[in-house]
Amino acid sequence: MKMKKSMAVGYVVALCSVLVLVGCGAGDGGSGNSTGGNGGGGAPTESYIDYLASHHAAYTNTGTAENPSARFDDTSYSLSWLIATQTAEQAENLQKHIEFMGTAMENGGNPREWDKLFLADAYMKTEHRYETRVSVSGYTVLVEKVATDACAYQLLKAHATGISGQFFEGNIKVDFSPLAEAVIASEACTTDRSAIETYIAARLKPVPKGIQKNS
Repeated sequence: MKMKKSMAVGYVVALCSVLVLVGCGAGDGGSGNSTGGNGGGGAPTESYIDYLASHHAAYTNTGTAENPSARFDDTSYSLSWLIATQTAEQAENLQKHIEFMGTAMENGGNPREWDKLFLADAYMKTEHRYETRVSVSGYTVLVEKVATDACAYQLLKAHATGISGQFFEGNIKVDFSPLAEAVIASEACTTDRSAIETYIAARLKPVPKGIQKNS
């Protein structure tokens, strides 16, 4: 729980029943945080993860002072976040972060290639196993994600749960591999287990110094 702070909250007319996991960039020791901005338009050229970490206290569940957290709909394999910010810049940079992550993975990139959860996420992205939508209304960001199957959905849930408790506290030096391992070993991923593990094994890098395991 964060300390109470003033918030300017935009309103979204309708909240779809789908969710997003706000994927996170490389931070220290990763590969997703190049320099530059959005330039002349198109996809962002950096992940904005350092910006989000330094401004983490400005992001909350709409109407509260609590860390952003996802809403899950197990029947439709979907998740959603409705996140309040304090400025238009904060809202826009969160949107740019999500767009950067999606574009990087679609193009075969592997942000945080030392984290099995992010590698499993990249596998699902390249296999077109989930879709992400993000929209900004004033100071409010709606992120939605819907998976095609139980395995992809369980990985999205693990990602969303992990970042709610760590990244939105400003801690980006966390390895969520144990969450991925639990999902991959679950019944939901029986059919995909071998393919996911092969994808991860071919790309996994050593964990950088200073990174802690998620507990």
